[in-house]
Amino acid sequence: MTKGEADPPAHAAAKTPAAEEIAQHLVVLIRDGTIPSGTKLPTEQTLSRQFHVSRTVVREAISRLKSDGLVESRQGSGVSVIPPSLRKSFKLHEAVLGHQQVIDLLELRQPLEMASAQLAAVRHTTEDLEHIGSALQRMIESSDWSEEGLQADLDFHHAIAKATGNSFYADFMAFLGGALRAAIVTARSESNNPDIKSITVQEHQKILEAIEARDAGAAGHAMLLHLRGATQRMTEN
Repeated sequence: MTKGEADPPAHAAAKTPAAEEIAQHLVVLIRDGTIPSGTKLPTEQTLSRQFHVSRTVVREAISRLKSDGLVESRQGSGVSVIPPSLRKSFKLHEAVLGHQQVIDLLELRQPLEMASAQLAAVRHTTEDLEHIGSALQRMIESSDWSEEGLQADLDFHHAIAKATGNSFYADFMAFLGGALRAAIVTARSESNNPDIKSITVQEHQKILEAIEARDAGAAGHAMLLHLRGATQRMTEN
């Protein structure tokens, strides 16, 4: 394959790839630099032949890349990859989160959620505490890490973000929602620790206690220990 050329997915011969699959494949090539920033994508006709699909399907795939802010089209110039520094959108493709991507997401969450817990400790209201505590209680009462327990975990972190009083924290946590769900599922499925539920509940309990005590330092530290613990539980298997 020459630089910038998009080989079709390995299963293309057996199954005609949909626009979403082609878009995801091109995303990987763009992000790893196989198709460098500032260069043009292959033409619709070329991609159509490579993926064995109609130009309509290719056009839809490229439209998805445009929506994600990865490429732009200019009259008479084709479709070009936008340099990272000029991209105006950010998207996490939760459907393809693998082991390393979950670890990377946990690292991304550390500074954001540490700050979130610290602000929540200082600014929370009685109602905020009720929401955080309710989510923790649902985690405790869930029989296992089922859908109910998973949703309670997500609600716990989102309630903390809302307790900051800064809508951007809550909006960003909501934006991460699908990716966080996929990450938690992956992290739990890859952990062989039989005590993972009790350990996770204890970590959340310490976060809540620090927020309730309005101890910003302890709240941030407890959140950091929780996220580092989740990372360690994934890497020790």
